[in-house]
Amino acid sequence: MAVIKRRFRKKLTKVLTKLVKRHGAEMTLALATGIVTKLASDIKPPKKSKRKVRTIVVRKRAPEPAARRAVP
Repeated sequence: MAVIKRRFRKKLTKVLTKLVKRHGAEMTLALATGIVTKLASDIKPPKKSKRKVRTIVVRKRAPEPAARRAVP
C-alpha cells in the first residue's frame, strides 16, 4: 500500500526540483520535512480486535472453623 499515489509523487518531484533551483537546498529540505511530518501524522494505527478476553474468577472458600480444644 502506497502512502502517496504515483501521480502526486511525480508532481511533487517536479515542484521540489523547481524549488531547489530557485531557493536552494535548505528551503527544499524544510518543505520536504513538513510534508513527511504531515504524512506521518495522517497514518492511522491498525484497529484492535473487539474480541473480549475471558477472565477467570477465583472464588474464595469460607474460612474453616477453628479446631476445638479439649478442655482438661
